[in-house]
Amino acid sequence: MSLCESIDTLAMAYLDDELVAEERRELELHFLSCAGCKAHVESERADLALVRKALAPPPAPPKLKVSIQRLLDAEDQATARAARRRWTRFALPGSATLAAAAALAVFVFAQPREAPDDGRVAREAVRQQARKMPLEVQGPSTGPWLQANFASYIQPPRFTEPGIELLGARLTAVSGHNAALLKYLVTLGQRQVTLTAIVIDDLRGDELSGGTPIRLGGGHTLHVHSADGTPAVTYVDVSTPVGTRMGYAFASDGLSRQELLELVVRSDLISRAQQGR
Repeated sequence: MSLCESIDTLAMAYLDDELVAEERRELELHFLSCAGCKAHVESERADLALVRKALAPPPAPPKLKVSIQRLLDAEDQATARAARRRWTRFALPGSATLAAAAALAVFVFAQPREAPDDGRVAREAVRQQARKMPLEVQGPSTGPWLQANFASYIQPPRFTEPGIELLGARLTAVSGHNAALLKYLVTLGQRQVTLTAIVIDDLRGDELSGGTPIRLGGGHTLHVHSADGTPAVTYVDVSTPVGTRMGYAFASDGLSRQELLELVVRSDLISRAQQGR
């Protein structure tokens, strides 16, 4: 049976990449001299693309994605609680516990004192930065998209440093709050690194405290963290009323702690807050 007579079967095997190398090469050489078989394969390719497009699931709505993110957060918290319970099973009994506690107290008080740091939100920013999830919007339309789908009053942070480009954003959730994750590409000389900014809506209380405080005046304070070895900077815009405040968590595993802090301080986020805008 000739290749032309078998083209119906061969076309599907070819498009599904099921032919061995020699069969594939022979068929492709046949296409060079047989326009009919080549046209048949291209027609099958177009039909297959239409079928795949028709079977593709519709994109999940933003609210569903936020709900999934909250479930993931709850699962992470449950795992952490279970790990802590397992650890307590190995606690030293009686006098051994007291001796260990005393030794620990001597060690702690011998160290230089730093600001307390639960780092929960900073660690969450680092964890979400590492997730390989696609952005829902990219490029110049990121700001308007966030205003339509996240918060009407959001303004993505802009940076005075040259070579910092807003790549896009996606919706997420942090510690029970709706949030948006923004990705920036930072070019520093010959280096290119990614900067993540997580914007958290409707903060109540001092939920982004901890770390080392950096006071900027006017009641504005940054908090610098080291979350699992990755630098992070958190900030709450106190110029907005309590109950509607926005918080920000910046993280980058490609920047040093000092580089990250300098970028955030020089952003328009701080100047806008100090001017009450």
